[in-house]
Amino acid sequence: MKTIYFVRHGQTLLNQFRRMQGWVDSPLTKKGEAEAKATGQKLAQTHFDLAISSDMMRAIHTLGIILDSNQASKDITREVHQDVREIYFGSFEGIDSIQTWNMIGGPLGHRNQEDLIEEYGLLKMRDFMHDADPFHEAETSDHLKKRIQIAVEHIQNELKDGQNALVVSHGTFLRNLATLYTETVPYVEQPDNGSVTKLDVTDKPKIISYNK
Repeated sequence: MKTIYFVRHGQTLLNQFRRMQGWVDSPLTKKGEAEAKATGQKLAQTHFDLAISSDMMRAIHTLGIILDSNQASKDITREVHQDVREIYFGSFEGIDSIQTWNMIGGPLGHRNQEDLIEEYGLLKMRDFMHDADPFHEAETSDHLKKRIQIAVEHIQNELKDGQNALVVSHGTFLRNLATLYTETVPYVEQPDNGSVTKLDVTDKPKIISYNK
């Protein structure tokens, strides 16, 4: 069996202020560092053959804290993968999240993202944001889907049978990943900071557990 343990990074300043945080970055808060440490303790006895973070400092910092607590892995290969970074929100980066979804959802008759997701599905949010972005730079659903699939295939090919990978990524990325690889769940909640999502990539990728 090949397994990828995806972790959402710890809370950041922009998370705390409920601002859109995709390709912009901000440091972990004290709470975020504590969340990463708690995750590290939870995974302390899990052997990892590969450790990966996105190229965002919040993910790199979280991975370092988790590995500091790990007692089961020696000489672990550590990599940075751009493909597991957060969604690109275009000109909505850094803006208040409630205001953002009012702007996007208002013309569609909804005032928050969750109502939009229930009606249209999670991936469609990327197209709504792209269309509402005055610069049309926000990531589209097609681009995101391909990026997630490339990221998973890359890690899958790096692992040998019986090996595990630890990957620190981001909330919206993981939410969409779970949607792509879970056949029976049409709606997936936002994962908690520091939570673990397990993906079986022995053959066809499939979610084992989400937001644990």
